[in-house]
Amino acid sequence: MLVTDDRQVSYQEYGSGPVALLIHGSPGDAKAWARVAERLADRYRVIAPDLPGHGGTPSPPADRESDIGYASESIEAVVRHVGAPAVVAGHSYGGVVALAVALRGEVPVGALALFEPVALEALRMAGDLDAYTWAKDVFEDYIARVEGGDDGAVRGMIDFWFGDGTFGRMPQALTAYFRKEARSNSKDVRATFRVSYSPDAFRRLEVPTAVIVGDRSPDITHRIARAIVAHVRSGSLTTLDNADHALTATHVDAVAQAVAAIARPPER
Repeated sequence: MLVTDDRQVSYQEYGSGPVALLIHGSPGDAKAWARVAERLADRYRVIAPDLPGHGGTPSPPADRESDIGYASESIEAVVRHVGAPAVVAGHSYGGVVALAVALRGEVPVGALALFEPVALEALRMAGDLDAYTWAKDVFEDYIARVEGGDDGAVRGMIDFWFGDGTFGRMPQALTAYFRKEARSNSKDVRATFRVSYSPDAFRRLEVPTAVIVGDRSPDITHRIARAIVAHVRSGSLTTLDNADHALTATHVDAVAQAVAAIARPPER
């Protein structure tokens, strides 16, 4: 547990070597990266923090919005504590936070590995307005339903990213978890729409940026990935066969290899 003057951040740590910082999605916590971290621990000091409101990290204070800025500040506090990472990897919502940390430039980052980042505002930046508007309508409906007390609305969120019928095929313990975490997830979804991206900011991002998606993921995932890669200076796009939004759990070796392949010492 990292404790600073204004916040606490819980994190898991594995191995030794250059720092590889892994940011989980929403809902979730640092344990989501455990199997990948174990693959990397013989080469890297792996740091997997819990984002605000997840795992052992407290939610933002009542007078502070739950937004990407607050989450980014928490990650930056971890970086200042453990040292500059050779790579920051993020999955789903964690990919949005990882991207924000790099764009903010408050701490040095060697490289980015973004696994299915749900950076929906990248669609608007890229001029893909039909896809952006459609997705925003879907998610605003989800947020409204959750805030209205409908924890069953999370079924639609799971099926959106993982495919129709996925929620219904999940074990009861897992669906109960997603229902319980629906309110915190809806706050994170709202936060993704509070980000403002610009082509100029992306062009100034000099760190190598790898975006990795699954071939079974929805079209909007691929649109987001292409938008990011097209606007950064040094971007690459990889599609994993037989993978969907759960690729960090189902394709552990490939994910670990992708993280290691792009890692490099950050410029200070």
